[in-house]
Amino acid sequence: MTTDTIDTDPTVDETAQLRLWHRVSQFLFREARLLDEWRLREWYDEMLTDDIRYLVPATDVRGESATALGLIDDNAARLRQRIEQLLNGEVWCENPLSRTNRMITNVEILADRGTHIEVAANVVVYRFGHGRSDSYVGKYRLELAVEGESFRVRRRLVVLDHESLREHGKLSIIL
Repeated sequence: MTTDTIDTDPTVDETAQLRLWHRVSQFLFREARLLDEWRLREWYDEMLTDDIRYLVPATDVRGESATALGLIDDNAARLRQRIEQLLNGEVWCENPLSRTNRMITNVEILADRGTHIEVAANVVVYRFGHGRSDSYVGKYRLELAVEGESFRVRRRLVVLDHESLREHGKLSIIL
């Protein structure tokens, strides 16, 4: 009787990939927590690059199209303005602030370019407030700039799976 040995030790590359995936996942989970806790200034200051681009294409557009009109297309200045309006009570539908709960799943590293990492993940954001509950289901496509042992978001594309936002009527939170 022979016994086949199974090599259970991951290679150095597999270990490094697993560690990177774990670091990226932990980064995304922390980001979700900051957004759910409405710590938007902290999120902006600690987790985004100075050249951030935050995009949410229209729900009737599939794939990326440079000519398609989107729901959100913010650079750093516009995103900072959006945050201040939300936190200062200027957005009527977020006064008082909604309660949100994000589920981040299927985190996948698409490419490691050394200076930045391309990441995909699925997301569901539940929003509760003003006697309503809404859910936003979609996919993240992120470009994370490598910063030491952590990251900063340089590009955040949120592609919603909804055919329309008719039932929601608005998109007043940061996805």
